[in-house]
Amino acid sequence: MEFLKNVGRAVGEAAGYLREKNRRAAQLSRLRTVIHCHEKAAQKEYLALGRYYYNNLRDKDNPVTEPHCAALDQVEESLDRALKQLETFYSVEDDGREEITLDDVAVYEQDPTAVEEPVEQAAPEQAAVEPETSAPEKTAQEACENLPFEG
Repeated sequence: MEFLKNVGRAVGEAAGYLREKNRRAAQLSRLRTVIHCHEKAAQKEYLALGRYYYNNLRDKDNPVTEPHCAALDQVEESLDRALKQLETFYSVEDDGREEITLDDVAVYEQDPTAVEEPVEQAAPEQAAVEPETSAPEKTAQEACENLPFEG
């Protein structure tokens, strides 16, 4: 009987150890997710602040920031040129559009209300498999907003 008590105690201790280990792993995972979400939010705010500075507070005499602003101007010019080339490329293709007609469409002569003979069903391996429909995944922002935090 003493043997069974020792085995039971050992199993209980192992279960407690695993429970604590899983709790710590879940807590660490939540903390990493919270940190990641805050880093993403900070990055978004830095981008907004940089855009505001570039568009409204740009100082041409500042030797620290002006090289970055000038580089951004060059990137914007290159992007505009590439977009214009893309636009001209698609406008040239659009001029040679093919006209679609219904001249080659066959006429359906059979009465659609007539009873059709049953068609043999395909083998289960050949049957179409419908994809599983799951709930739409949350966006990263929604996932970050509803995180439980144990501190």
